[in-house]
Amino acid sequence: MLCFFGSFSVLYMFFHTDVKRKLITPSIESLFLHNVDVFTEEVPGYYCPSNIEEDAAEDILCMERKQFLKNYKNPCWLQEIDDYGSYPVQTELRCFPYFHIFGVCKTGTTDLFFRLTQHPQILNNFGLLNKETWYWSWRRYGQATINQTKITLDEFSMLFSMDKMRETKTSLDDWSQYSDLITGHGDPMDFWDHSHWREIPQNAPYSKSPKFLTPHLVKHVQPNIKLILLLREPAERLYSHYYHGRYGRTSEEFHHDVITGIQVLNECLSFNSFKTCLYGHDITQLMRLPLSASLYYIHLKEWLDVFPREQIFILRNEDYQKDMKYSLLKLFAFLGVGDIPSNLLNEIIKMPHKYETKRKQNQGSMLNETWEILTDFFEEPNRKLAAMLNDERYLWKDTEFKFRPKKLQRIVRKIRGDDHLRRYYERKKNSELNPKSMIDRFIMSSNSYEEWVAKVKKYQEERLKTYNSNKRKKPDRTFHREKLKMNQPSSLPFSPSHRNHTFQQSKRNDSEVLEVVTFSSSTNSDQKKSYIQKDFTNTSDTDITKSVSNYTVKNQIKPPVYVGNITRVRSIPTRKRLQNFHRRRKRRERRTVHSFKSIY
Repeated sequence: MLCFFGSFSVLYMFFHTDVKRKLITPSIESLFLHNVDVFTEEVPGYYCPSNIEEDAAEDILCMERKQFLKNYKNPCWLQEIDDYGSYPVQTELRCFPYFHIFGVCKTGTTDLFFRLTQHPQILNNFGLLNKETWYWSWRRYGQATINQTKITLDEFSMLFSMDKMRETKTSLDDWSQYSDLITGHGDPMDFWDHSHWREIPQNAPYSKSPKFLTPHLVKHVQPNIKLILLLREPAERLYSHYYHGRYGRTSEEFHHDVITGIQVLNECLSFNSFKTCLYGHDITQLMRLPLSASLYYIHLKEWLDVFPREQIFILRNEDYQKDMKYSLLKLFAFLGVGDIPSNLLNEIIKMPHKYETKRKQNQGSMLNETWEILTDFFEEPNRKLAAMLNDERYLWKDTEFKFRPKKLQRIVRKIRGDDHLRRYYERKKNSELNPKSMIDRFIMSSNSYEEWVAKVKKYQEERLKTYNSNKRKKPDRTFHREKLKMNQPSSLPFSPSHRNHTFQQSKRNDSEVLEVVTFSSSTNSDQKKSYIQKDFTNTSDTDITKSVSNYTVKNQIKPPVYVGNITRVRSIPTRKRLQNFHRRRKRRERRTVHSFKSIY
């Protein structure tokens, strides 16, 4: 009886385990707790395909985990170098990041990473700005790389293999070698940008929503990584991201794109969930602004499903700016690094802000109408985020709209192509127009896009004609020498050796002669004044010649110039003065900026 009961229990456990293995898909948390061999077995919902294309991204979930060195605080290992069969085997130190600032864009992640790396135990990396690697969301799929080359995990580890990481210390207890240095990276797009989830082999490419995302891949490679998340008021973050990503140029364009993006998202939400709309239908590619990046609770839920809450340090940008010292001390304690002197901490706090979006500063704040629309839109997502974190600060009730005027600057708008010009016209038409702007007045008086273009072209032609008519003509640099209509031209003190500008025949009348008389430096002022004030009206040409012959010519000072019966005084410029004059004129023309330029 006992034997029968024992055999029955064994058969029951065998069949029960088999059925459970076939019908029940294990959770991703339980898979990470198993041995590596579990990942190589084909189970429903999680398998390692064998027919992966050569140009496809690496199958991270089916890779064997690295065995990290125990005497290194940072996750590092010794990797063998293929040196053509040399003996002994050559090895080099490779490392993964100890911490990861994985979100969110335009919340102050660059400034935070820069201040963290001022700690003596924290090192930067070889990535962009010594901070960003772009690996998990972009570069491992061929985005933002040269010739769309997919970066491997081995190449990713080389960004953290600094020479200083090889430095070790000696323990006084057992005289062993250890290293307390750590490194990290900050890729704020990893929090929300999952646009390449279909390239993960474990995801069905034609499904509506993904099962495995970036947090699952990070968990498999580094299960104990420290995650840091920096959040900001979603409307302000979206406005800053809009200019940083070059989605638009003005607050009016931002207002128009916000309305369009919310309409597109609401149409999808009427039939699908948030996750399906953001991931399955690729709405992020259709919208003209990164609206999905501000929906914090949706993306944070994906990370909290994989990592425990204690492993993610979440901080508001407003609290970080308000009390930077307290925030940095809490982060240092979270990373497990030693204390730093108070004077060094004060120097870190006094450092200037690392990076700011200049386009946003020049354009000022968003429109008040845009702020009200976004506040209503983000009210429900913020409420869910506050309930998820059990913290009412994430409702952002303490953040109010702050008006910032536009900075005075020279803005030259360059719009190329008819499509861009038509889009510009539609944005302007649907936004609040400025009656002081000539282009806005044309839009207000036009009934169609073609009529507006015709008016702008006509206005440009009129401005061009006015400019050409008022444009100063270049002075003639050539001076022709002509014979004087006088009885004794040889007695005049003019000769080619003196490099003087001679007489020019007047174009008014043949009887009118333009005469230029110069004095020497030895001529006193009384003689010049008496000669200049002399009336030439009733004087013959012979008397004029005799009067002029009493003076010698060496330098050109202030000669009298008369045309017919009109006498006046002016200085004849020398060659160097003429050159300086033309240089100044060219500089003025280069500095001239027209208020209305062609928009084609």
